[in-house]
Formats: sequence, C-alpha cells, structure tokens
Amino acid sequence: MTATILNKRPVIGMCLLAVCAAFLTQPALAKKASGDSAFNAAMVAGDPMSPINPFNGGADPLTMPGDARIGVFPYSRDQIYRVLTAPLKLTTIELEKGEKLIADPAMGDSVQWEIDDDKMNHVFIKPHKADLVNTLHLTTNLREYDFTLIASPAGGMFYQTVRFQYPRAPMARVSARDDATATGSRGGADSGSIGVAPDKLNWDYSVDGRAEFTPETVFDDGHAVWMRMPAKAQEWPVPFILDHGDRVVANFIRRGDFLVLQRLADEIVLRSGKDEVTVTRGRRRLFGVF
Repeated sequence: MTATILNKRPVIGMCLLAVCAAFLTQPALAKKASGDSAFNAAMVAGDPMSPINPFNGGADPLTMPGDARIGVFPYSRDQIYRVLTAPLKLTTIELEKGEKLIADPAMGDSVQWEIDDDKMNHVFIKPHKADLVNTLHLTTNLREYDFTLIASPAGGMFYQTVRFQYPRAPMARVSARDDATATGSRGGADSGSIGVAPDKLNWDYSVDGRAEFTPETVFDDGHAVWMRMPAKAQEWPVPFILDHGDRVVANFIRRGDFLVLQRLADEIVLRSGKDEVTVTRGRRRLFGVF
C-alpha cells in the first residue's frame, strides 16, 4: 500500500507542475494578444488613407428601398457627407433644382479623381482606382457642402446617385424661381438647349401608368430621350433601363423641365417610391396594325 502511494507521487507532482504552468502562461498570452490587437487597430485607424480612420468618416445617406445605389442625405451645413464611389464608375451628386455652382469644386486630390458638372445642379465624380480617400467642397448660389469621398474596393458598394432632402427654405425657392424666370422659365430656354431641328425629333413614344411625375412630352433627338416633367411633380423619378436582362439605373441629367436620358432605349421605367411609369419607344399597336 505504501509502495503504491510512493509510486504515484511523481505523477501527481508532474500534474501540479503542468497546471501551474498553464495558469501562469494564460495571462501572458492574453496580454500579448491584446497588445497585438491594439497595435493592429492603431495601425489601421492611424492610416490616413484607411476608410475606418475617424477623420475619413462622415454622415451616411439613407438608401432607397428599391436600389441601394441611390442615397439621400438630409441637408445640414454642419455635416460632412460620406460618399462611397467605385473605380471607373460615375457617381452623380444631385443638388436642388435651380441650384448651381458659383465656384470651381475644391478637391484634395485632383490627380487620381475626375470631377465635372453640367453647369446646372449636377456634379459628377469618378475615382481612377480603389482604396482612395478624398475630400470635396462645393459652393453654390444657395448652399455649401463638404464631402469625404471613399473609393470602394473592386465589386464593393458605391452610390451611383446622391441626393439631398432640404429643410423648408422659402428664400431659396424664391431665388430658384427668379433664376428660372430670368432664363425663360418653361419652354423657350428648354427648346433652345435641344439644338436640333424639330423635323429631326422622334415623337413616337407611348406612356403607360399614372403618377405625379408622368411625362407630359417624350421625344428623342437621335442621341438622348427627353421627358418633360409636369410642374406639379414634387419628386422627380429615377429612370431604369434593361441591361443584359437586368434593370439598372440609367445615366440622366436634368435640363430645365426635362429629365434627359443620355442614351436611346426601347423601354424606360420611371420610379419614385412605389409609383412607376413606363415609357416605350414606338407606340403600341393593336394586333400590330393600329
């Protein structure tokens, strides 16, 4: 019996030593892991070109239920807006109707980014490659805007169109109305901007569906489709076209009272919220005859 106990003592001693070693090693490993984690986080957050750097942040937009590539910001002068872009893809910043730049856009990096505008209320941005961060300031006849621009990795999320919701501003609406009156308001200025002879226009379009934004007139000039929006339309729609079987947002601009699709299409679907209107090239004929 005594011999058995003596034989077990070395085994018990070895077990106790193993337990003590494990107990003493765990805090050191935890401390090292914590230190490595803190080091890596500090390195990433401290990278001036990292999107998670707090100085590269900003307000994110509300995305549309039907298409997450359309973002809407509530406007505030005391806010920096974070806009996700994608390499070699166009992002359009859409300002209020009647609003236009009164100074050149100011960008931190104008070499790796392209920027342009339509001399009205649209600004177009495109990064040359992924994983870029930039800043942008816009000064218009009504407001100022500050942006942080992020170039997402290839295949990452980006906003194709960015818009703003503005607080009620009576003076801003008066200024916009006065500008429209000075340039000829409806009709005259728009007709002149088309720049083609009336007999060259194609009016063979049909419109199906009823909404506040149902176009009053639709035609094309051989290059673009012009859709005149009614004056009562508070929210302009977004045009969608078919691209390899998928319905995608088409490039478009506003030109006076016209929504201009910058290409020809057999079918255009205009959407705003739950409302939808379809514009078809070539009037639908009964039995292919009438």
